Amino acid sequence: MTPFPLDARCDASCAPSQAFPSTGHTRVTAPSQLCHTWLKTGPSAARWTYRPTMPHVDLEVIRLEPGRHPGSPDGCLMEWVSVIGRVIKTDRPGFVNELVTSVAIHLNDSLDDVSRQRLKAFIPRLLEARRSPADERIGVRLAIWAATSITGAAPERLRGLQEEAVRAAAGRLAGSVSDEACRAAAIAAAEAGARSRNTALYVAADAAHAACADDPSIGTVNAVAGAVHWVLRHGDPLDWFAGFLAAHADARAEENIEELVCSPA
Repeated sequence: MTPFPLDARCDASCAPSQAFPSTGHTRVTAPSQLCHTWLKTGPSAARWTYRPTMPHVDLEVIRLEPGRHPGSPDGCLMEWVSVIGRVIKTDRPGFVNELVTSVAIHLNDSLDDVSRQRLKAFIPRLLEARRSPADERIGVRLAIWAATSITGAAPERLRGLQEEAVRAAAGRLAGSVSDEACRAAAIAAAEAGARSRNTALYVAADAAHAACADDPSIGTVNAVAGAVHWVLRHGDPLDWFAGFLAAHADARAEENIEELVCSPA
């Protein structure tokens, strides 16, 4: 099951391996946007009529299941986040950053059952991974972090291009690197990735593309998705997810996001 549609996971025709770009992917084009449309259609951030809370819940007694479970006592990771957050049960609770939600759903559906149950420990942190008006810039920061998280996967002889693309993306976000320089670094990393069929180079290229694009959503999704794809095959997904959530919290702080404190409707 794929994480990307806004209102539902894909059907059987959109397998987990298709949800995220595979090794050697190029930038996603319009015909392949089925699993990326939530970035275009998601509701804008607003002052929610609730505040996510963590009532007393024994996380050890709940069980995470793959897929989504409307009208059932079962639940995936994000469905439990919505229930514990005291909103209508859904795998896409409106108060959580959409990119964070998509990664959480993909891990929930991709991990083996033992590892899936270990995701329960992330529920308190997911309740705090709130959506905000700065989510486009936060997404670029997450793309940069994702590229940095798998730098070691780049071939040593090409690592300089990967690192330069990451530096260019960070510099463009900070305003110290021009669009032209950022695009040049992205192109160089992408071309090296095509020659070597290396995910780390593609991820860095996507992060740089996101940083200098008018609409960063495609580059942002591809960068984070490419890193998740690599980590599921070669790394520790749970450790990576912990770092990803920490990066989201840091990105919110960098963007000076104030907490949304609202009274129940």
